[in-house]
Amino acid sequence: MFLSAINMYGHKMCQDSLQKMILSETSIFDVLHSFFFHTNVQVRQAALEVYVRRSYIAYELNSVQHYFLNNAQCLVEFQLQLPSNHPNRSLYKFATVPHVESQSDILTVLMNNSDEKMQFQRMGILSAFENWTMLVNNFDELVSRFKVFSKNELYLKSQNFSPTPLQINSAETSPDFANRLDSVASHHRPAANLKHDQELESIASNMNMNCSVLSTPQSRKQSVAESTSSPPSSSSPSSCCCSSSSSYNDTINILNVFIRDFATDIDDESLASVFLEFVQAKKNLLKQKKVRRLTFSVGQKRQQPSFFTFRARDDYQEDKIYRHLEPAMAFQLEIYRLRNFSLELIPTGNLKMHLYLGRAKVPKGQEVTDFRFFARCIIRHSDLVTKEASYEYLQSEAERTLLEALNELECAFSHTCANKTDCNHIYMCFVPCVCIDPLKVEESVRSMVLKYGSRLWKLRVLQAELKMTLRLTPEGEKVPIRIFLTNESGYYLDISLYREITDQVSGETYFESYSHKKGPLHGRLLRTPYFTRDHLQQKRFAAQSSGTTYVYDFPEMFRQSLMKIWRNHYNKLSTLKQTKQAQCLSYQEKIKNELNNLMQSDFFTSVELVLNEQNELVETNRLPGENTNGMIAWKMSIKTPEYTNGRQIIVIANDITYKIGSFGMEEDLVFKKASQLARKLCIPRIYISANSGARIGLAEELKQLFQVAWNDKTNPDKGYKYIYLTPSDYQKIKESETNASILNAQLIIDETTNEKRYKIVDIMGKENGIGVENLRGSGMIAGETSQAYNEICTISLVTCRAVGIGAYLVRLGQRVIQVENSHIILTGASALNKVLGREVYTSNTQLGGVQIMHNNGISHDVVTDDFEGVFLILKWLAYMPDRLVRNAPLRLPIVSSCFDSIDREIDYYPTKMAYDPRHMLEGRCAHGGCWQSGFFDRDSFHEVMKAWAKTVVCGRARLGGIPLAVIAVETRAVELQTPADPANLDTDARSLQQAGQVWFPDSAYKTSQAIKDFNREQLPLIIFANWRGFSGGMKDMYEQVIKFGAYIVDALTEYRQPVIIYIPPNAELRGGAWVVVDPTINDRYMEMYADKESRGNVLEPEGTVEIKYRTRDLVKTMHRVDVVCKDLKEKIKALRAQCENEPTGELRQKINELEKSLEAREKQLIPIYHQISVTFADLHDTPGRMKQKSVIKEIIEWKTSRRFFYWRLRRLLAQDDLVKLIMSNSEQSFEDSLCLLKQWIDEIETINWNENEKLALWLESQLDDEKNLREDSFAWDRIKKLKHDQVFNHIKGLIDQYPDIAMESIEHVVQTVSEKRIKAIMDLLSVKLAEKNQKSSETSLLNSTPIRN
Repeated sequence: MFLSAINMYGHKMCQDSLQKMILSETSIFDVLHSFFFHTNVQVRQAALEVYVRRSYIAYELNSVQHYFLNNAQCLVEFQLQLPSNHPNRSLYKFATVPHVESQSDILTVLMNNSDEKMQFQRMGILSAFENWTMLVNNFDELVSRFKVFSKNELYLKSQNFSPTPLQINSAETSPDFANRLDSVASHHRPAANLKHDQELESIASNMNMNCSVLSTPQSRKQSVAESTSSPPSSSSPSSCCCSSSSSYNDTINILNVFIRDFATDIDDESLASVFLEFVQAKKNLLKQKKVRRLTFSVGQKRQQPSFFTFRARDDYQEDKIYRHLEPAMAFQLEIYRLRNFSLELIPTGNLKMHLYLGRAKVPKGQEVTDFRFFARCIIRHSDLVTKEASYEYLQSEAERTLLEALNELECAFSHTCANKTDCNHIYMCFVPCVCIDPLKVEESVRSMVLKYGSRLWKLRVLQAELKMTLRLTPEGEKVPIRIFLTNESGYYLDISLYREITDQVSGETYFESYSHKKGPLHGRLLRTPYFTRDHLQQKRFAAQSSGTTYVYDFPEMFRQSLMKIWRNHYNKLSTLKQTKQAQCLSYQEKIKNELNNLMQSDFFTSVELVLNEQNELVETNRLPGENTNGMIAWKMSIKTPEYTNGRQIIVIANDITYKIGSFGMEEDLVFKKASQLARKLCIPRIYISANSGARIGLAEELKQLFQVAWNDKTNPDKGYKYIYLTPSDYQKIKESETNASILNAQLIIDETTNEKRYKIVDIMGKENGIGVENLRGSGMIAGETSQAYNEICTISLVTCRAVGIGAYLVRLGQRVIQVENSHIILTGASALNKVLGREVYTSNTQLGGVQIMHNNGISHDVVTDDFEGVFLILKWLAYMPDRLVRNAPLRLPIVSSCFDSIDREIDYYPTKMAYDPRHMLEGRCAHGGCWQSGFFDRDSFHEVMKAWAKTVVCGRARLGGIPLAVIAVETRAVELQTPADPANLDTDARSLQQAGQVWFPDSAYKTSQAIKDFNREQLPLIIFANWRGFSGGMKDMYEQVIKFGAYIVDALTEYRQPVIIYIPPNAELRGGAWVVVDPTINDRYMEMYADKESRGNVLEPEGTVEIKYRTRDLVKTMHRVDVVCKDLKEKIKALRAQCENEPTGELRQKINELEKSLEAREKQLIPIYHQISVTFADLHDTPGRMKQKSVIKEIIEWKTSRRFFYWRLRRLLAQDDLVKLIMSNSEQSFEDSLCLLKQWIDEIETINWNENEKLALWLESQLDDEKNLREDSFAWDRIKKLKHDQVFNHIKGLIDQYPDIAMESIEHVVQTVSEKRIKAIMDLLSVKLAEKNQKSSETSLLNSTPIRN
């Protein structure tokens, strides 16, 4: 491109080609330095100028001039001005105009202003040398080209020259550039003859300079001569004087020297040493010439050059922050925004990637707690044409750069301070201008971050920044855009888009939010430095280092999880409508608008609950981190797809950053009060466990004061007698006491020293909550949690750890979700090792990790992180009522059944062979990708306690939108793993096989526990019964299989919602398994159904045959049924009839032969007749017989069972709701109330008691959405009358029991009712009195009439 910029005669330079290289978005610095040493002088000078203009493209470049040293070495002199948004310019802003009174004052102000303006200007020189020796030989001449002016000279020059900044995009690259190159390229004169040309060529230079410190040709000639005749030395007094009088702000000259190569390959540190030694030797000369910065560049073939920068502010020591970074490019990397940190350069394998370790600047003597890595790079590329190409480039290049940054960060984590780092930061500056919508960029960035989210989190990269220039249309204006990404909590990616806006008055650049959502940097200046970690972030880092989320991040985590649930819901709706209404093109837009409106609404609110001075919980809004104890509670209101009007929950969480999350008296009180509030409101209670058990402590006020009474002071090994306080210390302690004693002490006189001592007897401590009182508080909240489990829905999330009382709390709450890296323990591994006297356990996870707690049923489910745990909590809540009720209609979260038609048949069919019962429940994807539907709504089944007692499957699901609890049976054999205990060398890991369709001790306990949990959630229950019985071996009997089987009966007896037992196809229910689920256990709520292919009896047919159809019975059947046997029997009988006595001789022989034939025939038929007997016994087990014997309610075919049970459940639920209302408004029992309801239904001709669908719809029509009676309904009138009768009978009974209360009641009525009502009462009393008198008269007359015979 350089050669093409020169015409074929080599006389003129094509400015357009150079302009293209200067403005090109291609990274050319890796090859540009090769042209500094081209054989063509024009190419060399063009390469130098392109380098200057490209490097300082963000600056205001005023002048670029080409010159030659005495040895014909090319150099470029340039003048630039700092851009308006440069941080150094912000230091010199004039707020007011200075007050002046004379011409001399005006001159002084102008000169001062001129001096301050010089702070914005830089005068630079760039030259390239073949080797180090050439640079050393020509360095003095190169530096001497800088001319130092006094302030008066600067002022006069500022009056003589007007600024004419050179535009980079102008046609003329530099004044008279082509003419000067012609003479040089044509003659190649020696250095002595070039001197005159330099003087002529530099005339145009000063025409473009404003107060330039680059000297005129004459002054420069004089300066070179002076430096040659008397070179400056470090011992020169004048030099020292000049150095001491110069300040860093006066140094405005910059020098860049490029070295092509060194004689031998040496590493960076060796190069830095060579340069440092040389610069220190030339330090006085540099100070004299006011050189602000000196940068050495070392070329590397087809790679980025290496850079070594030495600054005047550091006394010309190397600025290692800028190693391998062109200082002019540092402005684009915005290194100045890191000024709140002390930076350490981290070496990288990729010179384009700049990595720094930042230490927050703190006051002297204060410990640094904020460490973070900063990775920064500039991304260049070729010109982009189409929008599609821009998008593809942006994705691929950003992803490649991100991976490079992560690789460098992984290498940097070998640093000693790497484990202290947090909030690591990645900055990317995209030079190319791409044509794309910023919102599309946001989507691309979000997907990329989520793709590498785990790796970013592992490297603690919590912040990223992307700088780019975009066009919305190909012809549109360029818009500088910033994208900021933060993920401080570890679960929520926050992306903010900003424009860069320059204020026309101040020249400052600030951020303006691109969208209506105002980000945290909206209105902030571009030069605002990165903030160091605040108190809240330190707490967040401490919590995350412990493996959990900071407690005040959980409300936002609930909000994000709720947003995810709503997005999934609308996505599901969108898919449904796409399938059924493909013609409705506007539906997608409607769904999107509904979701956006929801996100803008108050679909989630939370308020913190705090103890006041009276130890009562009050709602307050305080800033995160202001808590004074380690237990935080919130009342949250959430709108879910099930409860669009909202529901409330109470959330309680440990703050692990406050005394490691331990339980003290105040923490226990907060926990208890919050749990009591949940019970009072009958709403779910969520507990997030991250604790260290009950708090332990010591009296710190005594710890530094007590003394020891030794048996022998000179020999402590002989032991001690007691510990004590001196009288003075004892007096201090007593003076510090307020309400209670800190200690009890006994005054004694020491026998040896005869001094007074206060022997310590009891230590109470000044601070409450350091000992056994915390155990009392732990017992209090344990009892509260047990009571809460029985009254409301309780869910626990174990994140990080649950120790001691924390472990008991989550178990007492029953429904436990455990994060994979957490543990639930009673005592730590280190404490157990001390008790055992050897290193047995390696970690707490070994004792109570998910491999233990999930496999033994303590944890109901396991999640990968806290966010998934909160999301699972909300999924569980979707099946649970918003509040629990007692003796009132249930408030189940029933949703629309539009997602899965209730009228469809069930595709999956259970076989006689072993199968996965989950396929029966939720369906499966069959071979070929075809979906086979299951019993429940698709994607609604969620299993709990999956890893424990695998022969039973339990969970929650939906049937037509109705939430249900479900228990099913595993038909396949499973493996029970028992781990070895490292503390007992005699134990070893064992693997036991458990047969399917059998209740073992663990699976029986799991069944009973699940039924108890579901009952307290007020969910209807359906059990797919397929048990052959209980295991009855010696080991199982020892492990209490009978006890756990009885627990199932106990749990079903207590169940207060409909329970449906269904025996699916090819399933069987026998013996004790039938007994524990028989509907007579709870005949109010339980019903049993069976498929036509199911079976049920005491024993299996084989067992029944073994007892009731023995071999002799089989033989009898053969003799009765088999023709051959019958014939043989008749022949034998006939032969025996021929003789009166015992047969003998030939007759006996014939009989024996026939008997042998009969025996052979019997042996031949035994197998087939055994099968016949089994079939015969099996026919006793059919659903037909079950139905005839009324042990099941109905035979329901599997294919259509979904629809039947849906309407049956709706009917039972609505029926039970009305029965409860009847019972609560009358004094009738359940049986009487049910009969009364049946009588009401019989009065309605259009409804039949046995038609589930019609009856369910009618019953539901009697109640409104809040489960209250409709005022205009049929049931309203009847129940109102029942209530009237109940109240009347109650009052009547009271008056009969307490006659004296009648008059008082009348007096009360008279005082409270209106006059009209009083008159009506008086009239009524008069009528009743007249009737009573008449009746009395009739009775008297009847009694006075004589009786005649």
